Amino acid sequence: MGETRRDHYLAPAADSGTEAVLGAAIDRLGERRGLPAPRDASARLHLLASLSAEVNRLVPLAVADARAEQCSWAQIGDLLGVTRASAQQRYGRAGTDES
Repeated sequence: MGETRRDHYLAPAADSGTEAVLGAAIDRLGERRGLPAPRDASARLHLLASLSAEVNRLVPLAVADARAEQCSWAQIGDLLGVTRASAQQRYGRAGTDES
């Protein structure tokens, strides 16, 4: 119950830095896929969906790495911007990662 104060808090942030990096990723992926610039709305949507799919693939792997480095579910929840219980429910394997 009385969990100790967490020292690894870094909530997700959407800011101008994030926007700039994501914009560069969209541009680079568009170039790699041979989409001419400037891209129309449907091409941009495709590129965003592709990046989102890759993030969705990588987050569970990053969670597993964090758990292997002894991060608590509370810390992981903080980093993902969700509760401890939500993080554990979504990314924990039933019966194998209860801590």
